[in-house]
Amino acid sequence: KKIIKVMKMKIGVVGDKDTAIGFRLAGLVDVYEVNNKEEAAKAIKELDERDDIGLIITTERIGEEIRDVINSLDKVVVEIPDKNGPIVREYDPIRTLVRKAVGVDMK
Repeated sequence: KKIIKVMKMKIGVVGDKDTAIGFRLAGLVDVYEVNNKEEAAKAIKELDERDDIGLIITTERIGEEIRDVINSLDKVVVEIPDKNGPIVREYDPIRTLVRKAVGVDMK
């Protein structure tokens, strides 16, 4: 018989204090609270290197500050609004993610 090992993928989070608290309250444990873009870049890279992390969540504002790091990652990164609400921008990372995953552009 062939034995197949199923590995549960975890979600990693990189965010400001309020975002981190929210995800910890929701039960996530791989949550990095960061105060600047250097800390955010380091945390995102650490999560990207882990085999047990399948998805990384960060805030839109952090995403804007470390765009070059996020674009170089192998894992999927989802950017969410922080407590100040969504930011208006020309580049929409969710739209790009859907285009990359499905091959169809959203309007």
